[in-house]
Amino acid sequence: MNQPNLYIITLCNQVETRLGFKIKNIADAHQASVQLALQKLHISPHTIARLYGVVKPFRTPYKDTLNVLARYCNFTDWEDFCENQTNIPFDPNFFLTEASDGFSLAVLQLVLANEDFKALPLVLAQAKNSENETIRFTAAELIGAYVRQSKRQKELLQILAANSIGHLFFYECYVDEDNEGKYFSEALSQYYLPQLNNDYRKLFVYCFIISQTAHKERKASPLIPEFQQLIQELDKANCHFHELSRWIECLILIDGFTGKLPATCTKHIQELVAVCIDLPNTEKAWLLARSLKALLLFGLKEELFHNKALNKVIDALIKNQKKEEHSIALYILQYYWICQSMYFKSKTVYAPFRIHNIIFQNESHEKTAIEFAVASLFASGENKSILDSNLKGYCEEKGVHWVLRLLDK
Repeated sequence: MNQPNLYIITLCNQVETRLGFKIKNIADAHQASVQLALQKLHISPHTIARLYGVVKPFRTPYKDTLNVLARYCNFTDWEDFCENQTNIPFDPNFFLTEASDGFSLAVLQLVLANEDFKALPLVLAQAKNSENETIRFTAAELIGAYVRQSKRQKELLQILAANSIGHLFFYECYVDEDNEGKYFSEALSQYYLPQLNNDYRKLFVYCFIISQTAHKERKASPLIPEFQQLIQELDKANCHFHELSRWIECLILIDGFTGKLPATCTKHIQELVAVCIDLPNTEKAWLLARSLKALLLFGLKEELFHNKALNKVIDALIKNQKKEEHSIALYILQYYWICQSMYFKSKTVYAPFRIHNIIFQNESHEKTAIEFAVASLFASGENKSILDSNLKGYCEEKGVHWVLRLLDK
């Protein structure tokens, strides 16, 4: 999930200090744009609003935008600002929030460690007042880690599902999940779904379970009819990009199970390419990755490899990828790109990036399977023999069959 780095957070705080007010709504963003313009520094109100989280989701701003804000704070440019932030002035509440008796990461961690589920709803309620997005994302990762290892998993999930901020921290921050033992999909259907009155959140639940059932069990989910009925009432234009990517993925999976996919494959790819045109790279990667996995699950590797429009988009994404934008989606696309390049005997030299082990803990099985597969493509001798003899068993056990489909001769 894309989120501001600490330098951007620091710059935003310094801009607000110089402006003399917080940017909390569209009117504030307009006022900030006017104040900057008085100094011949021009940034649109919409760009400011997105940067400060008024307009969702956050997107990493262009360097030109950061240069303008840095100049407003009396630095030469963005690089000059960063070079002079060797001791980043953290918000005093970034880690130490206990003094204000507000939301505290330390208190949250202790409550989870002791499994004090009576206190947990009180801690979550305090989180509603936290305006620091970085703290909220940190809390989400912390909760996710405890959920996966807790022996009282179901009880913890029920508390989160019954709490509005719990939705944000767990269900809506974790867009993919290893779903070990179906714990997450069962929690979605048993605890989360009955409390929803938002059809787009219902879409997330249906799509997650349909996708999990397809990839892990290689069968059609019984929720498909409910999904098909629900989407009649929804508009793709109103979807968050994660919801949209899952929607398209599920349409592909349904065609696969009904035997229609060989005939509709090209149509799905054309829609995918058209939807991606105006999206930022981080969002584009998710739409492409989920659809690729669905198409590969049904053995349509050749059709994908030979679709020039699709591969042009993926090629640009991979060649222009940035370290701060790495995601499991981009990891999936990189693996596809390497396989497609080898298939056509491309002479392009490319050093694959590798995601650090502490990142994307909720997608660890897929991440590991991709790394094993990429390693097998480049390995030789005994290394290749060991990788090849173990890869199939790992992918089948973890339910990432699409990884093997890309290696099929």
